[in-house]
Amino acid sequence: MVVLNGMEGGKGFGGFRLYRSWAQLKRQTLTEKLKELKVRTENLRYKDDKELDNIIRKTKMYVEKLFPMKPTYASEIDAIKFKPSYYVSGMGDQSYRESWTSGQQKLINFLDTRIEEKAIEPKAQPKSNHEPKIIEKIVTVQDNNRIDELTQENNALRKSKSLWNKINWAIFIPSLLTILGGAFILGVYIGKAKFDTEKLELFERNKFLENQNDSLIKDVQLAELKIQSLVKLITEDQIEKPLFPLKVEIPFLFPTSIFDGEVLITAKNAYGDKATIEFKGIKGLSTSSSGTFDSLKIEVLKGDKFYFKSEKENVYSVNVLSSSVNVDLEILERK
Repeated sequence: MVVLNGMEGGKGFGGFRLYRSWAQLKRQTLTEKLKELKVRTENLRYKDDKELDNIIRKTKMYVEKLFPMKPTYASEIDAIKFKPSYYVSGMGDQSYRESWTSGQQKLINFLDTRIEEKAIEPKAQPKSNHEPKIIEKIVTVQDNNRIDELTQENNALRKSKSLWNKINWAIFIPSLLTILGGAFILGVYIGKAKFDTEKLELFERNKFLENQNDSLIKDVQLAELKIQSLVKLITEDQIEKPLFPLKVEIPFLFPTSIFDGEVLITAKNAYGDKATIEFKGIKGLSTSSSGTFDSLKIEVLKGDKFYFKSEKENVYSVNVLSSSVNVDLEILERK
């Protein structure tokens, strides 16, 4: 008999506890990152594709680090759509907003579920730090003579006859061929059954897509017919015509208004072919585009050109087409 003294427990596990604390801190940090991404998703603005792309990429990265044994989470994120799966002419912006809101809510639910999943995940219990204990163990010394005898018997058995010589080949070979043939036939049957199932699923899927395509074509045709009927209802008088150049005829007897009554123009015969015109409802008149626009009256003659500035600070150029019987003006907008 030999008596050995040993020690269990000890203080040699401090590095392990430090590593485990660091790993827990890392997981807590990644969980906080997911919470930040959830807040960013809740505050996501409509059509902010740049912010959305950043959120999705970081969500995949953090989820992969937190859940390395669950690779399907990345495909769940990719399956979340923020745009309609199809487009029909004239469908408007409502479908895009609904798809965006639906995708945003699904991403929020995904993040919230992963955060809760990590919170309820079982945590490893830290090992208690026991004081060193001295344990006495009694170990029986092995009997080397018996080991040598067994080794000699084993070597003698190996030399007597190998397993290869013990096999009855007349029975083994037909049995092996029968097993291989049965496995081949079973594999062919399973493969054919699987192929037929996939073929049937593809046929049903193709039929569904054809029906959906026919339905979309009918919707497009109906929309085109509605558009054509609406176009026919629009008369030529309702078609918006360009405002400029605007030609205005101002008699000497009464004033004339332009710009839906915002500006009033009065004309008086001065002498000869000259006329005096007065504007109301503008900032002022000037003979040049860079003038001071500090007057509301101006004398004009056929062929003259002057400028006026509106109350909205827009500058217009005016060509005098006639100044004898009536004052005919051509007004152009300066851009």
